[in-house]
Amino acid sequence: MPYGWAGTTIEIDLSRGKVEKRQNDTKLVENYIAGKGTNTKLLWDRVPPEVDAFSPDNLFIVSAGILVGTMVPGANRTCISYKSPVSNLYCYSSLGGFFAAELKHAGYDTIVISGKSPTPVYLWINDDQVEIRDASHLQGKSPHETRGIIQKGSKNEKIQTIAIGLAGENKVYGASVEHGSGASASRVGTGTVMGDKNLKAISVYGTKDLAVANPSRLIELSEQILSRTYKTRTEIFDKMESRLIRHLMRVGGYGNFSGVISPELQKEIDGLTEKSKDYFTTKMAREVGCYNCAMRCKHAYLNPEGEYTFMRCSSWTAPMITTQILEPDFAVAFMSLCEKYGLDVKATSSAIALAIDLYERGILTKEDTDGMHLEWKNPELTLSLIDKIARREGIGDILANGIYRAARLIGKGAEDLAVTTKKCDSDPYDLMQYPHGALIEAINDKGDNSRLDNVTYSVVFALPREEKEEYLKEGWFGYPKEFEKYLLEGPIKAEDYEGDALMTAYDNDQYTLGDVTGICYWWQQFWTFPPVNSRTLIADLISATTGMEIDEAGVTRIARRIVNLVRAYNLREGMTREDDMVPKIAFERASATTAYGTYKASDFKTLDRTAFDKRIDKFYEIKGWTSEGIPTKETLEGLGLDYVRQDLERRGILTG
Repeated sequence: MPYGWAGTTIEIDLSRGKVEKRQNDTKLVENYIAGKGTNTKLLWDRVPPEVDAFSPDNLFIVSAGILVGTMVPGANRTCISYKSPVSNLYCYSSLGGFFAAELKHAGYDTIVISGKSPTPVYLWINDDQVEIRDASHLQGKSPHETRGIIQKGSKNEKIQTIAIGLAGENKVYGASVEHGSGASASRVGTGTVMGDKNLKAISVYGTKDLAVANPSRLIELSEQILSRTYKTRTEIFDKMESRLIRHLMRVGGYGNFSGVISPELQKEIDGLTEKSKDYFTTKMAREVGCYNCAMRCKHAYLNPEGEYTFMRCSSWTAPMITTQILEPDFAVAFMSLCEKYGLDVKATSSAIALAIDLYERGILTKEDTDGMHLEWKNPELTLSLIDKIARREGIGDILANGIYRAARLIGKGAEDLAVTTKKCDSDPYDLMQYPHGALIEAINDKGDNSRLDNVTYSVVFALPREEKEEYLKEGWFGYPKEFEKYLLEGPIKAEDYEGDALMTAYDNDQYTLGDVTGICYWWQQFWTFPPVNSRTLIADLISATTGMEIDEAGVTRIARRIVNLVRAYNLREGMTREDDMVPKIAFERASATTAYGTYKASDFKTLDRTAFDKRIDKFYEIKGWTSEGIPTKETLEGLGLDYVRQDLERRGILTG
């Protein structure tokens, strides 16, 4: 493996304090490439259902995409995989920034971490030097402080670090792994597992070159990608924050699932639109990008402590939507505390919103909250709850278990009010958008819908037909030609389950390739004008980097192999079709408008259960799964997953 791969995996056993290096398995990387692919195979082989998420035998796998460390624009993602303590299923989190590239330049593709350290430690990687070091002096420090202390101690500011904060140390279920400059691995307990292993941080520095098979071809392909970024930058990102806030505010808060907005709230929303324009113009310090990225999707703002907080998408919307505090300054303060403690902003927002909702309903009382009066639109209260969650103090100790478990600890009907999918907090405003939002929420293999979200459905589908035709002519539509009819006939309506399922199944494979290559999904299908929207292009990039002879059919086969392996892993953990379901409240209330305001609330009165089930049925059919969501014998064998077939048959999951 002379090209693309660094060629070496680090095995860390924290229980024994043992460090071991091994050469990559040739067959493993040929069949699963890197990132999510190799991570999933390692988890399948070594973390069976008998292993609890908090067991020393659970693995914490950190892996760089195959294109990371090369010149390919937007290729910078680290994939972190583990069994989630939130869902008890396979989970992965995609981390941007500079960590993965540094890992490759240090000479490694993957770090496989097992065991639990008896004392706090951090992992130190400096080219060939790999050590487990004492981290007792880092306990209680923020990820930012941790990074600074390690850099100062090594006298090297170029070291790249991922770290947990107090929330991870306390095994808060919404704990994140923070990297800096707004890059974090946040969803479904990434920092929780790292904290359970008593691993405070991983620091890496590398000076080695990374060889590619065909440099001239890779330069040509990279220039081709860069030539397609201008439209994305000018037509989407320059207006991203104000558009997101203006339209997502329409749902009116966690407790409001009716889509009905009071005149008072509407007045606040209208005021926020103008306020946000001024705020983004005058308060933003600079744009921030990850390794080798021209998009610069994160924007830096000064927080109340006089340091920079890096804002993007959910860091704006989640705090304001769930608390009804429609103030940009508040969102920055909220995100700043989440970064300080190492907390997932979405999970934390949902936990706080659930608590306020339950308090208003009388399910929680002052006796439960140590005398605190919980209410919407109270910034001081909200920020104090973040502190309590991170420290596991008072009501925060219950909320720190995630809203699924917190609701069950509280009882009294709270279980029906926690909006979750596969035990992971859901976005009420996503479920209200349109049936596509419910489909991707239900079948996503990450623990939430963030790796299948796509503005094509909410923006491009709503364009006039002539603009759609121009969009197709310019080559922006990232789907097979036979899918063009769904775009031209759009928007997708409740009864349009076939086209929705086909395109979602395609996205499922496409984003998997992003998690294998390390290409950020913002460069793929997520935005309206994706610079990387062709599987042929992805195949060419892999070929030029590694020397592998692979085409569109080859990369599609690899993506499907990984998708089916993830599915089989979760089935082995006990997941069934019943788990591919959105919260029942989605079928019981009127729908609000979409994220971009392109559909009227009257278009979808409620999420239709029959149409939803048809979407699931069609999605399963396209994937080659049974009506219960189990990959068939033919599907598994056709993808070279005979070992998976045998395991599922032995466990009685796959029959007939």
